[in-house]
Amino acid sequence: MSPNADRATGHDAVIVIPGIMGSELVETTTGRTLWGLADTGWYAQAWMSGKSLGALAVTDAERAGDTGRITARRLLRFPAFAPLLHGFEPYTALTTRIRQVAPDRAAVLEFAYDWRLSVGHNATVLAAAAEQHLDQWRAHPAGYPDARLVLVAHSMGGLVARYLTQVLGWQAAVRTVVTLGTPFYGAAKAAQLLSSGRGAPLPLPRRRLRALARTLPGLYDLLPSYRCVDEGSSARRLTVSDVTALGADGELTAEAFDRRERLLGDSSAPSSALQRPLVGVEQDTMQSLVLSDGVAEGRSYTCQPAPDGVRRVDRRGDGTVYREAASLAGMEPMHLPQTHGALAARAEGIAHACAVVTEREAGPWLAGVTEIGLRVPDVVPVAEPFEIRVSGCDDPAAVTIRVNEAGTNRAVAQPLSARRDGGLAAPVRLVRPGLYRVEAKAGGLSAVTELLLAVAPQEAEQ
Repeated sequence: MSPNADRATGHDAVIVIPGIMGSELVETTTGRTLWGLADTGWYAQAWMSGKSLGALAVTDAERAGDTGRITARRLLRFPAFAPLLHGFEPYTALTTRIRQVAPDRAAVLEFAYDWRLSVGHNATVLAAAAEQHLDQWRAHPAGYPDARLVLVAHSMGGLVARYLTQVLGWQAAVRTVVTLGTPFYGAAKAAQLLSSGRGAPLPLPRRRLRALARTLPGLYDLLPSYRCVDEGSSARRLTVSDVTALGADGELTAEAFDRRERLLGDSSAPSSALQRPLVGVEQDTMQSLVLSDGVAEGRSYTCQPAPDGVRRVDRRGDGTVYREAASLAGMEPMHLPQTHGALAARAEGIAHACAVVTEREAGPWLAGVTEIGLRVPDVVPVAEPFEIRVSGCDDPAAVTIRVNEAGTNRAVAQPLSARRDGGLAAPVRLVRPGLYRVEAKAGGLSAVTELLLAVAPQEAEQ
């Protein structure tokens, strides 16, 4: 038997595309890192002071097309954090494993991109990189002249990949697209993030994020396009005027809605059949919105048509993208109880991607496992207690909860849980500011994880 007989059967070129905030960004002229630093303590300082975030705001010149000020250097290698969005795990494990199963390391390209900018802009940049990578792989000594592309995309990266195939016409060159938590129909959380918050004071970190987010075309590309606005007896889609009433930019909103319409196109078109989505489930997820006086209040239910008006159903999701928004008609999604930021970092998501790369069937998740949801605050005050909540299981002996430092993975707490409201609740108190990873594990699946930021008490106040 050949030494590589247990390796890949596929022979295509692979491109790994991260999600929003999933690429390291540097200042082009100085090389100064603006996002994706190894020091996870930087995030507490940045979201409190705002000083380090100013350079990330998209300028008028960048909106006009002069985009050379910031360069995307590589995929995220260290945990990162943003309020409300929680955290973003590094892509190191995913890219390492894909290189191990690919025909050759040269077959794999990591596509870092400036996630501040629009999906359309980044798809155009991807097209140039994809053409060069495919040509080089076909000419490589280990390559194949008939090779095509496999795109492995997390979160917003799946929208960039979809734009490439649906709008820019790359269907013939792409064999398949693996999407991990991609918000094809957007995320209600994006609208809440842009909300002015009038009448509802926000914690300082969220105010910082809102100010930055309003300048980012890429964030507007995540606005929901399904019927998410709950009006009592009916539900409707979000409009440009709705978003501008929240205090956001009307021009960026209109442009994003136009891109989404082109991106979705005909969901029965061949480009939809290319998709192999992995969808996060069982997590408490914002699915709809109630709009009032410049404030978008999130709701953990969908608004489904019913004979008497609207039926409100909690479909859950990955904590950011609700489950039906993460796939299109004609797709055959696989479901995994995991949070949005961790879908591309845990063993099951990596196995799903590798199965597609190697043209092998992905094995089913372990039968009979307990599928749990994890809910933690995004920002907590140091030395003050907060709760970790687990849904899907009410047996404290069946679930292990840990809190680790995100940068070192050193355990700082293993709280005991008790039954509460059909699930579990565990009290925790953190003693130092910083970025932490909460883990909840039940049975054979990987732990469900979420990142949170601990800050000084006065900085977390409303």
